[in-house]
Amino acid sequence: MMMKLNLRKYNFFIVIFSIILLISCSGDSDKNSDIDIFDGSYNSNIFSKDSFKNIGFKYSKEYDVKDLNDAESAYYGFWAEDSFERLSYELRFYPSNEIAKSSGAFFAEEATGEDAIIKKADATWKEGIKDRRFVGPFGTSRNRPKYLGYVIFGNVIVLCPSEVSEKVIGAWDPIENCRTMLSKLPIN
Repeated sequence: MMMKLNLRKYNFFIVIFSIILLISCSGDSDKNSDIDIFDGSYNSNIFSKDSFKNIGFKYSKEYDVKDLNDAESAYYGFWAEDSFERLSYELRFYPSNEIAKSSGAFFAEEATGEDAIIKKADATWKEGIKDRRFVGPFGTSRNRPKYLGYVIFGNVIVLCPSEVSEKVIGAWDPIENCRTMLSKLPIN
């Protein structure tokens, strides 16, 4: 009886120790995980197309920016840590954070949110409008905005996806989707 009791005590301590070890080792080891990338301290950073390419961003289209005030370039593409969970993003590059805010915020506001303008006839900047909406099954008119939020990060405006998918956990939160991608950039 005493040996059986000691064996139970021993098993109990092994289980508790294993749980503690598992919890302590399962933390996020990402080097930027403790950094608030949206605190404004990165506004002076200047990012390029290569900055995003180096973190695995896959460019699909380059847009004509002649009607996108002061923009240097704009792209549509995909990114994810796991290639099976890729989400689409739109990146708009400006000479600086100040210019992105003053010249680009209006266009980003128009292209994002539940009330985003996703009809070409109504949009101020018409380039890439089809890429900013989900189309219903078989091309039906159940169109809805793809980007429900945006961030201005350094000299880049990023339209943040809110793709509804059972396969992609957390995909409903556009700002978290952008935070996850932007936290991978090398930040000075």
